[in-house]
Amino acid sequence: MIDMSDILFYFAAGLSLFGVIAHEVAGSPKVLGPLKTSGLPDSVIWLHHFSWHVGSVAVLAMISLFILAAWQPSGVLFAAVATAMSAGFAALCIGLATFGNPALWRTPAPYPWTLIAILGGVGMYFMERPL
Repeated sequence: MIDMSDILFYFAAGLSLFGVIAHEVAGSPKVLGPLKTSGLPDSVIWLHHFSWHVGSVAVLAMISLFILAAWQPSGVLFAAVATAMSAGFAALCIGLATFGNPALWRTPAPYPWTLIAILGGVGMYFMERPL
Protein backbone atom coordinates (compact mmCIF):
# COMPACT_ATOMS: atom_id res chain seq x y z
CA MET A 1 0.00 0.00 0.00
CA ILE A 2 1.33 3.44 -0.89
CA ASP A 3 1.26 5.96 1.94
CA MET A 4 1.88 9.68 2.30
CA SER A 5 5.62 9.24 2.87
CA ASP A 6 5.92 7.21 -0.36
CA ILE A 7 4.10 9.92 -2.31
CA LEU A 8 6.40 12.59 -0.91
CA PHE A 9 9.52 10.53 -1.64
CA TYR A 10 8.38 9.87 -5.22
CA PHE A 11 7.59 13.55 -5.65
CA ALA A 12 11.06 14.48 -4.33
CA ALA A 13 12.60 11.93 -6.71
CA GLY A 14 10.55 13.28 -9.63
CA LEU A 15 11.56 16.89 -8.95
CA SER A 16 15.17 15.76 -8.64
CA LEU A 17 14.94 13.90 -11.95
CA PHE A 18 13.49 17.00 -13.61
CA GLY A 19 16.36 18.99 -12.08
CA VAL A 20 19.09 16.66 -13.32
CA ILE A 21 17.61 16.59 -16.84
CA ALA A 22 17.37 20.40 -16.89
CA HIS A 23 20.91 20.62 -15.47
CA GLU A 24 22.33 18.46 -18.26
CA VAL A 25 20.13 19.46 -21.22
CA ALA A 26 19.56 23.18 -20.60
CA GLY A 27 22.36 24.05 -18.20
CA SER A 28 25.34 22.38 -19.83
CA PRO A 29 25.25 24.44 -23.05
CA LYS A 30 24.74 27.69 -21.11
CA VAL A 31 27.63 27.06 -18.74
CA LEU A 32 30.08 24.66 -20.31
CA GLY A 33 29.92 26.10 -23.84
CA PRO A 34 31.04 29.62 -22.88
CA LEU A 35 33.60 28.18 -20.50
CA LYS A 36 35.44 26.60 -23.45
CA THR A 37 35.98 30.02 -25.02
CA SER A 38 36.81 31.78 -21.74
CA GLY A 39 40.57 31.62 -22.17
CA LEU A 40 40.98 29.81 -18.85
CA PRO A 41 43.57 27.02 -18.68
CA ASP A 42 42.36 23.63 -19.93
CA SER A 43 42.82 22.14 -16.46
CA VAL A 44 40.32 24.65 -15.01
CA ILE A 45 37.85 24.14 -17.85
CA TRP A 46 37.90 20.36 -17.65
CA LEU A 47 37.81 20.29 -13.87
CA HIS A 48 34.64 22.37 -14.13
CA HIS A 49 33.24 19.91 -16.72
CA PHE A 50 33.97 17.06 -14.32
CA SER A 51 32.44 18.90 -11.37
CA TRP A 52 29.34 19.82 -13.39
CA HIS A 53 28.63 16.19 -14.23
CA VAL A 54 29.54 14.95 -10.73
CA GLY A 55 26.64 17.10 -9.53
CA SER A 56 24.33 15.24 -11.89
CA VAL A 57 25.63 11.86 -10.71
CA ALA A 58 25.08 12.90 -7.08
CA VAL A 59 21.49 13.88 -7.85
CA LEU A 60 20.93 10.54 -9.61
CA ALA A 61 22.14 8.82 -6.42
CA MET A 62 19.76 10.98 -4.39
CA ILE A 63 16.87 9.95 -6.67
CA SER A 64 17.76 6.29 -6.11
CA LEU A 65 17.78 6.83 -2.35
CA PHE A 66 14.34 8.47 -2.36
CA ILE A 67 12.97 5.57 -4.44
CA LEU A 68 14.54 3.01 -2.11
CA ALA A 69 13.02 4.88 0.85
CA ALA A 70 9.58 4.46 -0.73
CA TRP A 71 10.15 0.76 -1.56
CA GLN A 72 11.57 -0.35 1.78
CA PRO A 73 9.31 -0.70 4.82
CA SER A 74 12.14 0.65 6.97
CA GLY A 75 13.66 3.00 4.42
CA VAL A 76 14.17 5.87 6.81
CA LEU A 77 17.97 5.74 6.43
CA PHE A 78 17.67 6.03 2.64
CA ALA A 79 15.32 8.98 3.08
CA ALA A 80 17.61 10.59 5.67
CA VAL A 81 20.65 10.43 3.39
CA ALA A 82 18.72 11.75 0.36
CA THR A 83 17.19 14.54 2.45
CA ALA A 84 20.59 15.44 3.91
CA MET A 85 22.08 15.58 0.42
CA SER A 86 19.36 17.94 -0.75
CA ALA A 87 19.66 20.09 2.38
CA GLY A 88 23.41 20.25 1.78
CA PHE A 89 22.86 21.34 -1.83
CA ALA A 90 20.41 23.99 -0.59
CA ALA A 91 22.84 25.29 2.03
CA LEU A 92 25.67 25.40 -0.51
CA CYS A 93 23.61 27.26 -3.11
CA ILE A 94 22.11 29.73 -0.66
CA GLY A 95 25.49 30.30 1.00
CA LEU A 96 27.24 30.94 -2.30
CA ALA A 97 24.47 33.30 -3.44
CA THR A 98 24.50 35.15 -0.12
CA PHE A 99 28.22 35.32 0.60
CA GLY A 100 29.81 34.64 -2.78
CA ASN A 101 27.99 36.37 -5.59
CA PRO A 102 24.33 37.45 -5.64
CA ALA A 103 24.23 36.67 -9.38
CA LEU A 104 23.57 33.07 -8.31
CA TRP A 105 20.07 34.14 -7.15
CA ARG A 106 19.22 34.72 -10.84
CA THR A 107 19.86 31.05 -11.62
CA PRO A 108 17.74 28.04 -10.66
CA ALA A 109 20.51 26.70 -8.38
CA PRO A 110 19.37 28.02 -4.96
CA TYR A 111 15.69 27.12 -5.22
CA PRO A 112 14.70 23.47 -5.81
CA TRP A 113 16.94 21.82 -3.22
CA THR A 114 15.20 23.42 -0.25
CA LEU A 115 11.82 22.18 -1.50
CA ILE A 116 13.18 18.68 -2.10
CA ALA A 117 14.74 18.60 1.39
CA ILE A 118 11.42 19.69 2.90
CA LEU A 119 9.58 16.96 0.97
CA GLY A 120 12.07 14.39 2.26
CA GLY A 121 11.79 15.65 5.84
CA VAL A 122 7.99 15.68 5.79
CA GLY A 123 8.06 12.24 4.16
CA MET A 124 10.18 10.92 7.03
CA TYR A 125 7.74 12.46 9.50
CA PHE A 126 4.88 10.51 7.88
CA MET A 127 6.73 7.19 7.79
CA GLU A 128 5.07 4.43 9.77
CA ARG A 129 6.61 4.03 13.18
CA PRO A 130 6.60 0.84 15.22
CA LEU A 131 4.43 0.93 18.34
